Amino acid sequence: MGRLCGEYIELLSGDGDPSEKFWQLEKRIRSDKRNPGVQLEMTRTNFIYNIISLISNDVISMKDLEDFSDKLKETVRVFLERQSRNYSDED
Repeated sequence: MGRLCGEYIELLSGDGDPSEKFWQLEKRIRSDKRNPGVQLEMTRTNFIYNIISLISNDVISMKDLEDFSDKLKETVRVFLERQSRNYSDED
């Protein structure tokens, strides 16, 4: 969120028409609201998928999971590898 706020400040501080900057910011915020780093529904069922989504969107890294169990880290690693293979198969 801190990174996003900085980007919003940069957008608003730039040159250009104030109304154009306002509408660019509004469009950007609308888009960013869908980002898992901004909003997630955290349930036990979604927990692993949320972690994978956060890592895939560069919100967190595997290093951020170092205090979690080895089992969880291995599960996340396997999902990410599988996801990576699926994307490379599409090329």
